[in-house]
Amino acid sequence: MEKFIVAIDGPAGSGKSSISAIIAEKEGFTHIDTGAMYRAVTLEALKRKINLENEDEYSFVKDIQVVYKDGKTYLNGEDVSTEIRKEDVTNNASAVAKVKLVREKMVEFQRESAKEGKVIMDGRDIGSVVLPNADLKIYLTAKASERAKRRCKENALKGIESDYETILNEIKVRDYKDSHREISPLKKVDDAIMVDTTEMTIDEVVNKIISLINERYNKMSKEPSFEELLNDYSAKPNVRVGDVVEGVVVSIPDDKTLLLDIHSFTEGTLHLNYFTKDQNVTSFKGLVKIGDKLTCKVTKIENGQGRNDHSLIMLSRLDQLKGEAFDKVVAAKENNEEITVHVLKEVNSGFLCVYNGIELFMPKSQALKDTKAKEDVAVKVIEIEEKRRRAVVSAKVIEHEKYLETRDKELDSINEGDVLEGTITKVEKYAAFVKIGNVTGIIKAREVAHEFVDITTVLKAGDNVTVKVLSKENGKLQLSRKALVKTAYQEFKENHKVSDKIVGRVTNKQPGYLLLEIAPNLKGLLHQSEYSWNPNDNYNNQVVIGDEVEVAIIQMNDEKENIRLSRKALMDNPWDKVEAKVGDVTDIKVKEIKSSGLIVEAFGVDGFIPQSETMVEGKKTLSDFYAVGDEAKAIVIDVNKKEWKLKLSIKKLVNKEERAEFEKYLQNEEASTSIGDQFKEVLEK
Repeated sequence: MEKFIVAIDGPAGSGKSSISAIIAEKEGFTHIDTGAMYRAVTLEALKRKINLENEDEYSFVKDIQVVYKDGKTYLNGEDVSTEIRKEDVTNNASAVAKVKLVREKMVEFQRESAKEGKVIMDGRDIGSVVLPNADLKIYLTAKASERAKRRCKENALKGIESDYETILNEIKVRDYKDSHREISPLKKVDDAIMVDTTEMTIDEVVNKIISLINERYNKMSKEPSFEELLNDYSAKPNVRVGDVVEGVVVSIPDDKTLLLDIHSFTEGTLHLNYFTKDQNVTSFKGLVKIGDKLTCKVTKIENGQGRNDHSLIMLSRLDQLKGEAFDKVVAAKENNEEITVHVLKEVNSGFLCVYNGIELFMPKSQALKDTKAKEDVAVKVIEIEEKRRRAVVSAKVIEHEKYLETRDKELDSINEGDVLEGTITKVEKYAAFVKIGNVTGIIKAREVAHEFVDITTVLKAGDNVTVKVLSKENGKLQLSRKALVKTAYQEFKENHKVSDKIVGRVTNKQPGYLLLEIAPNLKGLLHQSEYSWNPNDNYNNQVVIGDEVEVAIIQMNDEKENIRLSRKALMDNPWDKVEAKVGDVTDIKVKEIKSSGLIVEAFGVDGFIPQSETMVEGKKTLSDFYAVGDEAKAIVIDVNKKEWKLKLSIKKLVNKEERAEFEKYLQNEEASTSIGDQFKEVLEK
């Protein structure tokens, strides 16, 4: 097999690329993934941020290079195989692929790539446009539901969470766009073989297509001998029973008989009852005329042997009628067109319908709720089984397409920042789904409330909810509930102002500050500098987690939504009134007795008298001489208002007073002794 071209077409998600790659590797074909090439152009268009709907902005395709080689896609020399599989590329590839300039450029490259050797190429218009003369054409398909399941499974393996209903809708929309685009729409060409993979494994699909390749190649390679051709020509009529032939009406002998020239040894005969089953038709006259072309099937051949024995070729159009009717059914599916069927009767699993004499089946899952027998229903063909000439139709598809059309219009009317009312349809741990009219949006867990919450306990299916639209990217609404809910700070500020006195509960102790819960889900900061006027106070020793502390609000920051608190703002600073200086004598009162000295009250503040500055000496203790509540006098020996330090001494004051008394005594003694008294003492000696 030196040269053989296989063209594989089919809808998105049918597995064309994967299957083609496996077959190429097994059978030695060159695989060209055209879808990847279009995705590469889409990636470039998105990077350039062009208007994808404006064909005038696609001139850049003349300057880029797209190469598919060894299973990888290169854009301007860069491997973009991973990037082109991202969601934004997937959702926009169909729009890019319909641009005439893009398709012309890609088709040119694709045809050039398929000129030599064994090539397998997949896409959506390979058999119809790119390679119409391919040796084998395959139309690979699968039910939309199955393709959606496969996509969810693929995403799961990549660690991506998927919503089945969302993906199913996306696939149906993609199918509709692909089959309705003006340029090279997705369709099954007449000479393509349909392979439905819904119930097949990958290996089964691969083996099936390889079998078709071998069968077609062997048929192309086999040439009949000259003797076989001669015998066939001389011994057999040039038509056989079962052949489908095209003939021209050459005679209408009577109302119910036609003679047709079918280029054989005699004319073909067609009777009225083999032309139509319509009992209302009683004559060919007015129905056909000389020169009309008809396609018929050969049902009987009689070769006349004697002079009076006539040769006959009997024809029938009944199978052709069914075939033509079925072709219309196939065409309706390929073109995604509506047909009107007549419902014959209801069976266990659905409804039997008829269309131009062809029986069709409509499952109950695809029927409308009020469907009844003996009525006409508009449907679309969703499945075809060509060999057995069977088809499955759906009325719900039309209903769903109308829903999508309505949904798209509603979606277009929604803008970022809009506030909307919706109903919760589903709640997961990571998000809630909201139905707004015919549009579905998502509230991620972080957008439910300002504080952390378990979304499954806050929202329930069926709840009505007011939301704000955060974004509308790729047709998906990102919603927020918390954007419309006041924060704990905002609610608090409505009822409080700076300087208000409040009570907070200690929730956290850190070096340098305390955190106080001042309202549900709202905390304020109490810095150590605002705890007390006394710089020596240590709040770690005074409060524990859970204690309530009375504080004042000293700052409210709207931008950061934080609140600063102060405890000392509610207290007077006793040191503001202290005017003491070293050497001043004051009254003191003992407040506490420690081993190192006395804590006393002086000048309205706390002071300290070290043990060494008391009158206690020897082995005596302070408590032997002093008791709480004792009053005395002391002298200031050190004072620091900034650091709240006041040091006093009883000993120095006593010493000072004793020295003053002694000096006073000396002065008195000197004043009472005269000169005469001094001489008297000398004379007496």
